[in-house]
Amino acid sequence: MLKALSSSACGMNAQQLKVDTLANNLTNIDTPGYKKLRANFAELINQPVEYTGSPGNPDVTSGNGVRVAEVAKYFSPGDVIKTGRSLDLAVKGEGFFRVVRGGEEYYTRDGTFNLDESGNLVTPNGCVLEGIRFNPDANKIMISADGKVTAEGPQGVSESGQIQLYKFTNLAGLKLEGEDLLSFDSELGEVVPGVAASPGYGTIMQGFLEAPNFSLVEEMTNLIEAQRAYGFNARTMRTADEMWGMANNLRK
Repeated sequence: MLKALSSSACGMNAQQLKVDTLANNLTNIDTPGYKKLRANFAELINQPVEYTGSPGNPDVTSGNGVRVAEVAKYFSPGDVIKTGRSLDLAVKGEGFFRVVRGGEEYYTRDGTFNLDESGNLVTPNGCVLEGIRFNPDANKIMISADGKVTAEGPQGVSESGQIQLYKFTNLAGLKLEGEDLLSFDSELGEVVPGVAASPGYGTIMQGFLEAPNFSLVEEMTNLIEAQRAYGFNARTMRTADEMWGMANNLRK
């Protein structure tokens, strides 16, 4: 009876975390460049089933519940959506933008940029895209597929920098920092810079944004499944509790 209670409690905890993870995905359905999270499960230790008075089957085991092994982030690309806004950028293929805030470096696939008073391209949360600087009088910004940035102003067309993309030898080193930003743990791998449109790197698309890499229908289906599984575990716990109460009453 105690085993039934503990197993159902483990199941409820695991399914609750899965529900929270799916809910976080759904709240980011309109976040450009968002990468979905998945709660991956693993079973707890198995024990062989012992029989009394008969040889039994030594291959039969009894589980002790389930646990969340990890909450993994999946970096598969999302669809590219046209916005027509000149400062919206999408990476079609591999690679991340590197942005800087307060001396700290972050990586993102969200290409929603704005122009600040100093001529920098900045994200909505105030991070500056490195390597780009415009003249204050620039009135037209052009960004090519390989990341070359030019601006047109009263003095004609001038170069304003080069956007680099970054890859990683180990994606497990990427850590969520909120606001659709990622940091990288250099102890787990290396950062590999490269030029857009070169071998192994994606191209930059001006006037486009990358959509989240999950389907609303799929996430809603998974959410319903997790809620049902949570309910089944709760029912198991309630049944085990009722049987435990009946056993205690019989002893009286």
